[in-house]
Amino acid sequence: MGRWLKPLAAFEAVILILVMSLVLSQESPSSPWEWIGLIGLVVLAGGILPAILWTMQLRVRVDDRLYSVRLWPWPFKSHVPRREIREVYTREVDPMRDYGGWGLKGKRPDLLYSLGGKKAVTVEYRRKGQTRKLTVTTERTDELLAALSS
Repeated sequence: MGRWLKPLAAFEAVILILVMSLVLSQESPSSPWEWIGLIGLVVLAGGILPAILWTMQLRVRVDDRLYSVRLWPWPFKSHVPRREIREVYTREVDPMRDYGGWGLKGKRPDLLYSLGGKKAVTVEYRRKGQTRKLTVTTERTDELLAALSS
C-alpha cells in the first residue's frame, strides 16, 4: 500500500471528529432521526472510508494463461491473456502528473493501477486491433517482470 494512504485515512478521521464536535457543540439534533443520521455519517465517513483506504491493495496474478490485476476491495480489475502480450518493460511513472492520481487511472488504451511509488511494470498488448497498455506500480518490479517474461 502506498505510504500516503494510512496517514490520509487517519487525517480524515481526525478532521471528521473535529467537525462533528463543532456541530454538536452548536446545536443538538432535535429528533431521533437526526441523531441516527448524524451517527450514520460519523460511522460511514469516520470508520468505513478510512478502513477501506487502510485495507486497499493491488492484487496481481500471473499464471501460464492470464495476467490479472485487481484493486481490492473495489470491483476494478483487468485481465490480459498472456498470448495477447506484445511487450513487457519497467519504467518510472509519476501517478499524479502522468495519470492524475492514484488508484485506477487513465482511459483505455492506457490504464494505471497505483497505490503509490514510482516504479512500474507496463504490459503492452493488442485487443480488437488496438495496442493497449496496462501499467502497475510495484516495489517488486523485477519479480513481476520475470513472471511476465517467462
